[in-house]
Amino acid sequence: MLRSRFFWKLYITYALLVLITSAIIGVAVQQQLRSALIDDVEAGLRNMALLVAPHAAEAFRNEAAGDIQSQIQRLGQETGTRITLVLPTGVVMADSVEAPAEMENHGDRPEIVSALTNPFGVSRRFSNTLRESLLYVARAVRDSGDMIGVVRISIPLSDVDSRLSALRATVLFGAGIGVLVALAIGLVVAQRITSPISEMTEVAEAFGKGDYGRRVESLPGDEIGVLGGTLNRLAEELTRRIASLGHERARLGAMVAGMQEGVLAVDHEGRVVFCNRAVGRLLDVDAAIVEGQMLSNLAVAPELHELLRAAGAQQTPGRAELTVNGRSGDIVMDARATPFEADEEGGVVVVLYDITNLRRLEQIRTDFVANVSHELKTPLTSIKGYVETLLSGAIHDEENNMRFLGKIEDQVNRLTSLVSDLLSLAQVEASGEAIPLTPIDWVPLIRETSQRHEPAIAAKRLEFSLELPGHPVRVQGDDEALIQILDNLLDNAIKYTPEGGSVSLRLSQEEFRASLEVEDSGIGIPRGDFERIFERFYRVDKARSRELGGTGLGLSIVKHLVRGLRGEIRVESRVASGSLFTVLLPLAT
Repeated sequence: MLRSRFFWKLYITYALLVLITSAIIGVAVQQQLRSALIDDVEAGLRNMALLVAPHAAEAFRNEAAGDIQSQIQRLGQETGTRITLVLPTGVVMADSVEAPAEMENHGDRPEIVSALTNPFGVSRRFSNTLRESLLYVARAVRDSGDMIGVVRISIPLSDVDSRLSALRATVLFGAGIGVLVALAIGLVVAQRITSPISEMTEVAEAFGKGDYGRRVESLPGDEIGVLGGTLNRLAEELTRRIASLGHERARLGAMVAGMQEGVLAVDHEGRVVFCNRAVGRLLDVDAAIVEGQMLSNLAVAPELHELLRAAGAQQTPGRAELTVNGRSGDIVMDARATPFEADEEGGVVVVLYDITNLRRLEQIRTDFVANVSHELKTPLTSIKGYVETLLSGAIHDEENNMRFLGKIEDQVNRLTSLVSDLLSLAQVEASGEAIPLTPIDWVPLIRETSQRHEPAIAAKRLEFSLELPGHPVRVQGDDEALIQILDNLLDNAIKYTPEGGSVSLRLSQEEFRASLEVEDSGIGIPRGDFERIFERFYRVDKARSRELGGTGLGLSIVKHLVRGLRGEIRVESRVASGSLFTVLLPLAT
């Protein structure tokens, strides 16, 4: 009970109401007590003024100031008040506290002025003589109708406040007892009100957790009891409907759980009512928690939302192609939506077909055809131009005919290299992971391959360094594949290193693998192109690559071969500072 927020809200509200009401009543009572106390004190001062008036009249007539001063002092001490006798001129004749000679003229005091025209003059003000607030009551003393003086009785308001404090303490004590009793009663009442509500809350939470066997036991004979009975009936209905839904879901799940295509069903509100595991894989969501959620809350392709909306609104099948950015890359799907109706409420079923590989292969084919066509067209166009020039008469031009034939030979060599690289790439891709691996000593292959490139190195006057270990380095590989990897890397290093530069070739052995490094001081590669240089026909500098006779296939061939050998290739480079290619292959066991 003490954990119930509703209980505390109700009880705290009640307690605040009691405290605020008690405070308002206490303030009102205090004001009334103060007013009544002051009225009582004022009445007492008036009575005293009436008692002192006959004695004061005798004093005013005889003006026996010395005798009356001592009498007034004695009377003031006995009554606990201040008594002052004032002559009609305002001169103080006698005072029970101060010496009359030292006191100011009192003719302008409010209570004195008021007493001249009223039975009594009353004033509450600050006394300059005593330096504190006092309550004054004055009465004019008359003889045969003529005023012969004024009697003034006063008492400090601090005395009134002290009496009021005593009364206030009594009131506060009584009010405190009343508040405590009210709070105790409120505690009992709030507990009786919130107890069945707390029980209904616990039952509802149990329903939310799937425990539909719980029921509300405490059913009072009021509206709260009616609510509890309704909750019990609702639980029975929920149990029946959930059992029916569970049976339908199990039957539908058995039919589509094993499908490779994703099946997603949403109701007319856009809430997911069913999805199989394939949907989670295709849409990159957790299929276990998707059901019951609004599809609009899921981060899926906007085209899917539009397809569902159109199919539900028009009640006609629809089709769309979706692209979802998944963890392993973009997934392309062919989505087909079909409306359905159930229990007078409609929905839409979407079947998702994964066509990622189909679109990727189509794109690869398109790009490959476009790139091959472009690469073949360029040298063929040059050859055709030179041939037409020679046929037009330039073949008899002894100064240029040999130059034209040399250009034709260069383009034919380029076509030969391109076709050769295409055949090599086709063979590598066709073999896939099926390259036969045997233990091979990499050292003699590297030495033999580097010797074949010495003429090209010497032609560009490059500084070449070869660092090989003094022991065999045996790797799991294939002779032709290893040679082709090194040929392509060395050929690129020589081509893209200016004259006078340097090329280094290093082989080392680590714990479980061998490392081949080919480093040059050439033009380098921008960091943003590190991944793309291994694509077919991709060139960092297209014009320079074609000028040097590059086909754009060498690094693609290297990547496929290294992957087929269970190895890894890395690149480090900076523009105008050279490049470093590292090939890592597992050692032969």
